[in-house]
Amino acid sequence: MRADQITVDAVGVTTATFDTFPVELPGPLDRLVRTHLTRRGQASYVSRPDTWLFPGGIPGKHLATENVRAQLVERGIQPMAARNAAMFQLAASMPTPILAEVLGLAPNTATRWAALASRDWSAYTAQRDTHLRR
Repeated sequence: MRADQITVDAVGVTTATFDTFPVELPGPLDRLVRTHLTRRGQASYVSRPDTWLFPGGIPGKHLATENVRAQLVERGIQPMAARNAAMFQLAASMPTPILAEVLGLAPNTATRWAALASRDWSAYTAQRDTHLRR
């Protein structure tokens, strides 16, 4: 994620833009992100400022995902458990084709998540077809 994807408006509302969709950050997270922006430091080189929100040690590269995950785990945050809980909730609340499209998942992967969440969306396509024909 690049630092320019984070916006703080005049009222103090912090948003993170994913693709073209700004998402308002909730209470504690918005403060953490704003604090990070003011003291995120530089990568281990001085040739030019870095545009990444979490700059890595290689010029022009972001901090590796595994480094962020390890730092979260070190602080008692289990990102995989949170990710899985979010995936279960999403798979239970939306049809598999939409889940696959929104998250960029392969259809088979979305179907497996729906099965794990004990949701059968197999009738969704037929229901949608019937609804569209009215």
